[in-house]
Amino acid sequence: MRSNQDDFKRGTAEFLILYLLQKEEMYGYQITQTMAEKSGGRYTFLLGSLYLILQRLEEKGLVTSRTQLVGKKLTRRYYKITPQGEAHLQTVLREYDEICKGVNLILDREASDHD
Repeated sequence: MRSNQDDFKRGTAEFLILYLLQKEEMYGYQITQTMAEKSGGRYTFLLGSLYLILQRLEEKGLVTSRTQLVGKKLTRRYYKITPQGEAHLQTVLREYDEICKGVNLILDREASDHD
């Protein structure tokens, strides 16, 4: 059975990945490690799930990828946000902020109550 936390992750994964890629080009494992590190271990997911999301983002034109040889045999696929992805991210971040404000108002919570 899925948890509520899984549902929240699924709903935020795309824009968090875009946010990280806005900062720098990254490969899949690097994305999962950065998310886990920045969230204090609260935001983790399997590489298989990540690659499905990255594939979907690429199909939408929000990211591009390139393959690079690392060492003698290892290749890595690096992902980069596109200008369309940047615009989409800014829209989603504005919508996210508004939703959070509305939820906090409904819950009678001040922004500082949960920092």
